[in-house]
Amino acid sequence: MSLKKFFIILFTISIAIALFIQFYPKIDSYISGEKPSKHSQIHQKGSSHSFEYQLSGSDDFILVASLITSMLSFIGFILSSYYSLKGYSRDEELFDLQKEKENLEMDKIRAEIQALRKANNV
Repeated sequence: MSLKKFFIILFTISIAIALFIQFYPKIDSYISGEKPSKHSQIHQKGSSHSFEYQLSGSDDFILVASLITSMLSFIGFILSSYYSLKGYSRDEELFDLQKEKENLEMDKIRAEIQALRKANNV
């Protein structure tokens, strides 16, 4: 797997985790018919239980870690793209130099062949 694919997959997964942790309680409260809020009490239909949703310390840590991971993977994607493009231009320059060298060798061989023909005809 290339580095670009790795960074794209890592970026996608980390963004999905961040969005899931950030919006899951809101989606859950929307499905149950309540207004979504991080600090408001959510009453579930058909039960007398209520709970107050706040991001726990582990949720905060996972959210921050996934956002940092997504930023770093995006930077990694940009850098790997840059270096691969730089490598392609270096390969093109090397190919051009090799082609020019082959053309010079061909011209030299042609000149030698013409010299031999003239020497044989005389």
